[in-house]
Amino acid sequence: MQKPIIRTIHHLSCSGGSVLCKCIASMQNTIVISEVHPDQLRFEFNPYDPTQLLLAQTNLGEDLSLRRQIFLNRIIETEQILKNNNMITVLRDHTHSDYLIQNNIDEIISKSSLIESISGHFEVYSVLSIRNPIDSYLSLIHNKWNNSISSFEDYCSRILLMLKTYEKLGALIIKYEDFCKDPDIILKQICRKLVINYSADYAKKFYKIPMTGDSGRLGRVETVKVQTPRKMNEILRNEIEVSKSFMEITKRYSY
Repeated sequence: MQKPIIRTIHHLSCSGGSVLCKCIASMQNTIVISEVHPDQLRFEFNPYDPTQLLLAQTNLGEDLSLRRQIFLNRIIETEQILKNNNMITVLRDHTHSDYLIQNNIDEIISKSSLIESISGHFEVYSVLSIRNPIDSYLSLIHNKWNNSISSFEDYCSRILLMLKTYEKLGALIIKYEDFCKDPDIILKQICRKLVINYSADYAKKFYKIPMTGDSGRLGRVETVKVQTPRKMNEILRNEIEVSKSFMEITKRYSY
């Protein structure tokens, strides 16, 4: 029996992922479900979802197989609801949870937790977007989301691990800078990969689409463009010059 198709979008924090996801959500009959992850179970105010509260406030949430089965069931339900309404499901992964939360890179497993959780039921088409590590690292520091990262080299080694993981998964890998330079061309590539009908009308409406995780500067403008780089200090400049992982990224992805 042929598996149903589902689409996933992956990117790290502060790498321009929100504006890209808004553009994808502007395509015909397409819905982006933003920031999902099977292992981000939190106990917080959520009156609509008693199951999450149950798992989060008891040790039942520590049962990985139970937690992921419930997560998969919800993805199946979501996809079926959208399918019944002639809509396409795109899942925006909270990739930050896989690569930027652990304090030690050796604790990071070479996988996508989201894809691993859903691939048994779905045929998964995936896109990974990346940004120049210097710019994304500066934004990460600005937002104070770099608590688990010890240095620029550490950050770049995590990006390199992510890239190698998604290359093996067959994801389409695109650069944020290329997207900003020519969004029409890049979005057409993404739509072909995800089997979505491209619509040039996205430019007139993407900025109106609500999206969780929309913390970047692009959330306040109506055009796709690269923002002015943040200033770096001399300490970071020196870290960049000696980072072997950054050198490998620049060599492979022409940064």
